[in-house]
Amino acid sequence: MDPFAFPVLAGTVLTEAVRFLFDRASAVLDRTAGRLPVEEPEQVTGQPQPMLIRGPALTDERVARITGAHGALRVYLSRPEFLQGDDNELRKVLGKLRRDLEEVYGRRLPFGDETEADRPGVVVSQQADSLKGKQVGMRVGGDVTERGRARIDQKAGTIEGTGEQVGIEVEGNIG
Repeated sequence: MDPFAFPVLAGTVLTEAVRFLFDRASAVLDRTAGRLPVEEPEQVTGQPQPMLIRGPALTDERVARITGAHGALRVYLSRPEFLQGDDNELRKVLGKLRRDLEEVYGRRLPFGDETEADRPGVVVSQQADSLKGKQVGMRVGGDVTERGRARIDQKAGTIEGTGEQVGIEVEGNIG
């Protein structure tokens, strides 16, 4: 399964999903540029609680990916005739952006008929100043199935000569 899969959506639902992700990316980029305070919550229509950005999730790599996806979605929004639910490139952009935004906001963002239960998975966050042994983010007894997800966030200041950092070991099913 493509870990960045995005559901096939059409019509108004697709346009709303693209607009929602574009707006969330805009909000993140406004905060990283200092136009708004990072800790300021966003009141988003249709969301039960304010959306809060987790500052540590704003890595340089993640902000660069969000910036690229934001630019790509700007083209789609300015040319709505390009919005096609079966466009694999669009779905890839949306899936990667959704994953980055879920990391930034620390919550899932389901679309269409998806529910949180439709996107099972495990979230692991580990940090170590110094790592001498083995740090494993997740160990599972199988594969990640079509509907499974795994999200691993590991950081180590120093990994010593015998140290090892493993994000995931899969020998079973997730999802």
